[in-house]
Amino acid sequence: MLRWWPWCAAILLLLWQVNFQFTYGFLADEIQTDLQLSPSEATVVSSAFLFAYGLMQLPAGLLIDRFGVRWVLPVVGLGAAAGVLFFSRGESLEQLVVARGLAGALMAFIFPGTGKIARVRLPARRFGLAMALADMCLGIGALTASNMSRLSLAGSWRALMEFQSLVGACLAAVVMISLIPMPSPQELASHEESLPFLALLRRRRVLLGMGLYVWGAGLTFGFAGYWNLKLQAACNCTAPQVSALSTSLYAGLAAGMLAAGLLAGTPERRRIVLRVGTIAAFVLFSSVYWVSPWAGFAELMPLMMLLGAALGTSALSFAVAVPGIPTHQSGTVIAIVNAAGCLGGALLQEIPIWLGRTPDDLRAMYFVYFAISALGVWLAFRLPRSLEE
Repeated sequence: MLRWWPWCAAILLLLWQVNFQFTYGFLADEIQTDLQLSPSEATVVSSAFLFAYGLMQLPAGLLIDRFGVRWVLPVVGLGAAAGVLFFSRGESLEQLVVARGLAGALMAFIFPGTGKIARVRLPARRFGLAMALADMCLGIGALTASNMSRLSLAGSWRALMEFQSLVGACLAAVVMISLIPMPSPQELASHEESLPFLALLRRRRVLLGMGLYVWGAGLTFGFAGYWNLKLQAACNCTAPQVSALSTSLYAGLAAGMLAAGLLAGTPERRRIVLRVGTIAAFVLFSSVYWVSPWAGFAELMPLMMLLGAALGTSALSFAVAVPGIPTHQSGTVIAIVNAAGCLGGALLQEIPIWLGRTPDDLRAMYFVYFAISALGVWLAFRLPRSLEE
């Protein structure tokens, strides 16, 4: 159990990060009214986090491998807490965008740092499970953010953000203490030869891991945004019901990630789980799209949860990419895969906003997401049978 302690502390910081990321979505109306923002300006504030987070992934992975998680994670945790505090004091669009972007850039270190701890501290057969549990924070964080947004701390979204900042600072201190047993980067590098950065990018497994994470994260963020903005009228659902459907998607996502991590301890099992997951997501996505004009809320809820569970198998993308990579360079590879998913998710989240609401626009979006669904199936059937292939 002591082996897991540093990873568990980092997971708490990761949960805090995801909670902040999603809380804005539930508080957007209140913030928009408070600062008199237009809908497009509110969307810019939302997107600032994901784009900064995605763009900083590669530098984050390189810095983690260079200087080690022992020093990097506590420092960025405290910096991210300061960014959240800055966000709580924002009085204009520019200040909110800068604060949310700053928080996103610093929080970009947390996920690859958590993965690096798992690679160094845990048995190889448990790495896939550890990364699936880390990825579960996406679903759990969305659920906790939904509940936190209902809290009335001094009757203001600013008070809630200040509370989140305090929690982040405390967790950064806990992480600093827990990482004392971690070896230094020099100790790790002394046992293995380094691979050139371009060689890492050209590895078949890394490319497959990137593609599968684009599939999972892209459809998760993209289809959730597509649903909220475009299909509310199609299914005659109320705004709270649409929010419940998105929450159902994230609940299924968390369950699917846990199941994938538990089932896929070997490369052979990963191939099976990812093939089943991608095919199921393809079928479920098509089903949700086609039945939404006539299905009611009660029929759509289980479909959305099952779709989330199928997309949850994308958590195995890291277990696909990392085997065979030198341990002291694993942070970089985890960051590369995570960056692909985050930027793909941010892009597909924007598509419903760029396109209009006419039937032709809806069909165009359907074909975009249809293509991403089909890409996931194709990639899953390209996975090698073993680590040696």
